[in-house]
Amino acid sequence: MKTIAVLIAALSALPLSADFCDLNLRLEHGQLRWNSITGATNYTILESYGALKAPVYSSTLNTFVAVDQRASGPIPVRYIVTAEIEPGVRLMPGQPQTQAEAMDSCTGVIDITLGVDPAFRKFARKAVVPVVGSTAGAFGGRFKTALELRGGANQHGRLVFHPAGRAAADTDPSIPYSFVASRVVSFDDVVTAMGQQGLGSLDIIPDDDSSDRLPEIDVRLYNDTSIGTFGTFTNPVLPYDYLRPAGFEIRIPDPRFRVNIGLRALEETTVQVIILNTAGRPEGLKNFTFPAGWMEMKSASDFVGRALEPGQSLTVSVFGAAIPFYTITENATNDPTLVLGPARGTQTDLSKFVD
Repeated sequence: MKTIAVLIAALSALPLSADFCDLNLRLEHGQLRWNSITGATNYTILESYGALKAPVYSSTLNTFVAVDQRASGPIPVRYIVTAEIEPGVRLMPGQPQTQAEAMDSCTGVIDITLGVDPAFRKFARKAVVPVVGSTAGAFGGRFKTALELRGGANQHGRLVFHPAGRAAADTDPSIPYSFVASRVVSFDDVVTAMGQQGLGSLDIIPDDDSSDRLPEIDVRLYNDTSIGTFGTFTNPVLPYDYLRPAGFEIRIPDPRFRVNIGLRALEETTVQVIILNTAGRPEGLKNFTFPAGWMEMKSASDFVGRALEPGQSLTVSVFGAAIPFYTITENATNDPTLVLGPARGTQTDLSKFVD
């Protein structure tokens, strides 16, 4: 018996080998599993989505909930699991400690494909202009939204107008776009071209059988007056970039300008506004909840429900998924500037979003 005990002790102290380090990574019922490794104190799990992101997790168990993510298209995911072995567990008599430490870990790799989440695909596979309009402007002018799209024959889809003051719906007014007849599609007043008036937001949605790449898109918000046009250029944004938007601050300018505040809610969203006085001290707090798809734009005073003075500031925080924005318009010319809330950064391939 003593001889067997000595033999077992000697075998357990052997350097790590392929047999001792067989993690055998596998996916079972949505969970990543692997073999327990003798002497392992912890398992590190790297979840890699290529260039998209690579979060790292830790577990003392030999199981992990895999691919607990939403994707807008089939995306390969690689899991690399490393067993962290307690130093010296497999140390041979007389073996240097540094050599044992270099050997006392083992790693396994498995590649799987993250499937499509239909709801997330619908959410992410589009671009959004958070404010567009066709309505009467100051000084007898008219506020319009010009739109230009540039693309190829395999790019086609819909432009959908969602009126302000209510949640977006799949049945909202829309017109198709395609680049078969021309590589450029342009509208002097896209809202009027759709038979609509007033303010709202615009979605650019590729068809299901279209390329996942967006066309190039230019947008101009402008006032058309008897003495010329005054306006600003902007670009559509991607909903993915506003899943958890950063907050921002708005300073109320002098009376030569007016400020409007708005948002396009992508999912149900709560907005918190802290009102600061001219000395920068808090003097009010407002909380608002907006349903998914809601769009509105109001003067800063109307938005917070109280008169604001030049020099005051508003700190805006967004909890949810929404595109917050504000406009500063010069009263003399009615010339607007659109400022969007901070975004993550953009890409044009709509098939590679993971949340």
